[in-house]
Parts: sequence; structure tokens; C-alpha cells
Amino acid sequence: MSKGVFLSAPHCIEVTLGIGSLASRQKKLSLVAYKPIYAEIMKSSRLKFLCSIVVAVAFLLTIELAGGQSMANHMHHAPKNGFLAMMDTMMTNMANVPKDEPVEISFLQQMIPHHEGAMAMAMYEIQHGRDFSMIQLAKSILTEQASEVQQMRLWLKQRSTDISKSPVGFQRDMDTAMNHMMATMPGPDRLRDTDHAFASVMKPHHQAAIDMARAVLNVTTDRRIRSFASQIITSQQIEIEQMVSYLN
Repeated sequence: MSKGVFLSAPHCIEVTLGIGSLASRQKKLSLVAYKPIYAEIMKSSRLKFLCSIVVAVAFLLTIELAGGQSMANHMHHAPKNGFLAMMDTMMTNMANVPKDEPVEISFLQQMIPHHEGAMAMAMYEIQHGRDFSMIQLAKSILTEQASEVQQMRLWLKQRSTDISKSPVGFQRDMDTAMNHMMATMPGPDRLRDTDHAFASVMKPHHQAAIDMARAVLNVTTDRRIRSFASQIITSQQIEIEQMVSYLN
């Protein structure tokens, strides 16, 4: 997916109205670059919500219209394993991220595909889930993480040139978080239905995000990154508790 930035409200509306015709003409869809009007958007939570939804919809269409068999078709034929397939795709995307960047940059570059994995799973749950509480949770995850992906991409565009290289222990802790996530991921035989599979797979996924956030908090002094990482820990811990309650 190409890099995207914040949109103004009129641009969001234009993309919403035009995205269908674009999809009908092309088999591939990528997020186009919009003029950044970040300050204006942040003044209104409603505009921020609208833009997050637009990005989330474009993200889904990117997955579904990419060449070859779409993820939606894969889920249609193998609903019990589809979430795990999305996790595999996410892991591949994260593995392709350079690991020799400064700590703040490395954290953002790895967290973006991690968030995109959650967005893909949330979108499928919204479309095919049956449990009201899990569908509402998926909507919350999708909106929240679409907004956070926009924010992370903006920070990457504003990257500083005087930040230090990542300490050795940082990437080790990031790798440990992902390895633990995969080790605690449920097997396909334990994923009974869409709602159960969503909660079962998203729970260790969220825990990995929390562990990644703690890893960056251990080493960064950047106030924006520290605030963002703390926000991830707080919000995703609450969502984990919702998933645990549902699974029990």
C-alpha cells in the first residue's frame, strides 16, 4: 500500500463518492496521496472519524482488489483459517521493514503493518460476524487504528535527522513480542466460528502491540512517541478485557 496522509473533509467526501468507479476500472487500488491538512482535521473529532472511515474502506478495497485471490475469497472458502492467514500476511510485511532505523522510526514502521493486520481482521468481522458485542468492538478497532495509522505515517514524513540509532535491546524486545504472539496464537482447530476466531486471534495480536509499546517506552525520550505508546497500552488492554470476557 502506498503512503497516505490526512485528508480534509471535502477530500474525504470526494474519495467516498469516487472510490466505487475507480474500483470498477482497476484490479488494483492503492491509497492516493492527499494534501495534508492535519491541523484542520484535528480540530474536529467528527472530521477525524470521517477520514478514518474513508482510509479503512480504501484499505479493505486494496486487499480485495489486489491481484490474485483476494483475502475475502480466502475467508469465504476457509473461514476458520482466514484470520490466521491475515496474521501470516502481517508477519511478512513486518519482516520486510528495515531494522537499522532509529528507534522511533523503527517502532512506527513496524507498528503500521501490525495495525493494518488488525484493520483487515476487524473489517472481516464487521462484514461476517454475528455477535453484536464483537462487531461493535471490531468497528472501534477499525476506526481507532485507521486513525493511528494516519498519525504514524504523518510522523514518518516529519522524521528528524538528529535522532540516534536503535539500541541493540530494542529490536530484541520487538522480536520477542512478535514471537510470543505467534506462540500463543490458537490453532485452526480451536477457531469455532467467525466471532470466536476474531476474539481468539485478536487477543494475542493486541498483547503484542502492548509489548511493542512497552519496548519503545523503555528506550525513547520522544514525548510524542511516549504518549502514543502509552495510549496503545491503555486502549488495547481494555479491548483485551472485552475479548477475554466474550471468550469466557
